[in-house]
Amino acid sequence: MSKEHLAIANIPMQDYGEIYDDKKALCTGTIFEALDMPFFATDSEKGNKKSALFGTEKKLPEQEEREQLMTQITEVSFVIDDLTLYLDTHGAEAQALSLFEQKLTERETLKKQFAEKFYPLTRECIPYCGKKEDGRFCWQTGPMPWEGACV
Repeated sequence: MSKEHLAIANIPMQDYGEIYDDKKALCTGTIFEALDMPFFATDSEKGNKKSALFGTEKKLPEQEEREQLMTQITEVSFVIDDLTLYLDTHGAEAQALSLFEQKLTERETLKKQFAEKFYPLTRECIPYCGKKEDGRFCWQTGPMPWEGACV
């Protein structure tokens, strides 16, 4: 049996290039503009179309604020995840490292705000939740995920 090579892969190294803002990055699935390539011709016409079924109910101001903060945390977390993947192969890229540090700080600030206003999202947020005398372990003060607090 002969072992012949059918192909040799040639994958060019990714350049840092232009990046999307947090919101567009999450919606697109990448922070890198150069990697945003449609799979089909019709994908280039995609937009941020929301279903008429969602977002029509009236929400309390507290719910609106909670969802807005959760959305910001999700967006910045996506950017951190995508930068982590990039930095795995480009660890010395100064711009990426700088943005990574900036986004880590931004996420911690957002999580702290969320814990102070609502309830802790992670163990690291517990010190910002409530006063010592009230008890900091206040997971139960927030709604459970299945209760739809931040849908």
